[in-house]
Amino acid sequence: MRPVLNSLRVSPLCFRLETLGPFRVPEYKGALFRGGFGQYFREMVCVTGAPVCTNCPHLATCPYSTVFETPVIPDQFTVLRKYPNAPHPFVLVPPLDQRTALPPGTPLELGITLIGRGIEYLPHFIQVFEGMGRDGRYGGRFRLRSVVSAVESERLVYDGMTSRFAAEPVLWQPAETSQPVGRMSLEFLTPLRIRTEGRYNLRPDFVAITQALLRRIHLLIAIYGDREASGEMDWVHDLLRRADRVKTRRAEFRLYAWDRMSGRQGRRVQMDGVIGTLEAEGELSELAAYFRAGEWVSVGSGTSMGMGRYRMEVGG
Repeated sequence: MRPVLNSLRVSPLCFRLETLGPFRVPEYKGALFRGGFGQYFREMVCVTGAPVCTNCPHLATCPYSTVFETPVIPDQFTVLRKYPNAPHPFVLVPPLDQRTALPPGTPLELGITLIGRGIEYLPHFIQVFEGMGRDGRYGGRFRLRSVVSAVESERLVYDGMTSRFAAEPVLWQPAETSQPVGRMSLEFLTPLRIRTEGRYNLRPDFVAITQALLRRIHLLIAIYGDREASGEMDWVHDLLRRADRVKTRRAEFRLYAWDRMSGRQGRRVQMDGVIGTLEAEGELSELAAYFRAGEWVSVGSGTSMGMGRYRMEVGG
């Protein structure tokens, strides 16, 4: 089963920013950075000036469309027949600092995981964030000091002070280990928003989280990885059977209520999720590799705004 996971290229990065003036932001900064990123990206690359991307003749080749509005081609991506939108080829995790007023010179860290062909658009991501920082519309002015690998500590990928690339982005690889895993704890650092049987789940157990995670990984592999490897669902079904035998020993979650302004819908949209911890016990050795991947690709909806980010610990 792990060769399926190996077929997906994942590059976790850390964008290191520094405020250049007074910086005012909401407590949860996901929508601000994601919204500003999308708006500035579109302004930078759009060649038609049309208010929406629907029916644009450049949809298949436009960098903005690829990153933010990945075209759903039914004949090509049959796995998406039941889904209105394709998952984005990136995950954005905002600075988790809860302060809303930051002085000049404050360092901030923005996590960005690029997935599949999204890795090719790293220069676009850098150009957009440098432009956002100069613009000042998104909380205030800031500069991009550097981009470093999140999997190889302190490995410099881009030097913002000299505007030069120093190295190729590093790919995350599943660890090869025979160490048995009998216990797992998950600490959700940002709101988790998943559906179970059509309803948002405010008290998720291990099985519900596993279902959401494997569903997301399956879609990502089908669209951005090895389509043949993900086409058959046998590996997903096998892992779900394993998850059914795992016991949720403790689950403590609290509601995290927040909303964002949707430019597309022209209204504020509730994005409530849950934050907390979960402990599970059972035969987790095979599942652990997929949960390690989930630490970078996140789980549930709203991952492009930083939702569903967790930290995992395991034991024998």
